[in-house]
Amino acid sequence: MLTLAFTLAVCSLTGCGKVGSGSQNGTINNADTSALTTASVSSESASTIVATLADKTEAASVELSGGSSDTLTEKQALDAIKNYCFSRNPDLKGMVESGEYNIYWDVSTNEANEIVVLYRNYTATQTRYYIDPVSGETYVTELVPGIIDEEQRTEEKLNVRDYLS
Repeated sequence: MLTLAFTLAVCSLTGCGKVGSGSQNGTINNADTSALTTASVSSESASTIVATLADKTEAASVELSGGSSDTLTEKQALDAIKNYCFSRNPDLKGMVESGEYNIYWDVSTNEANEIVVLYRNYTATQTRYYIDPVSGETYVTELVPGIIDEEQRTEEKLNVRDYLS
């Protein structure tokens, strides 16, 4: 019984027993069956091995499912960048609410899967925040139409997770 439990635990981790892509007539490739080799072990050590393998399987599935819930959304990134901008310039909130200034934010996701928040301030400077949606690490570029016509990376770095509400 313990040998069967051990074999099942190993197979659940390694995926053995699957029919390989190069198999014919439903035979199993040797690489897939390598984990099926069993050995004589005492019941105590077999129980420990099965428990350890079960723990690793559970940890792997928690890590896989938990990763996506920690990923920032575009809305969260946008809100965090707004909070960051307001914290750096306390007068900015009043300027935005007054409607007298052409200030706006825009958010998108680029081809590298970074969330990009564009902040256009009252001087027409376009600041882009490139955000890693998993870590929150952010680097900043700036473009000033008519003065700096190419986007240039600045020394400014932050983690937007520090500015989530």
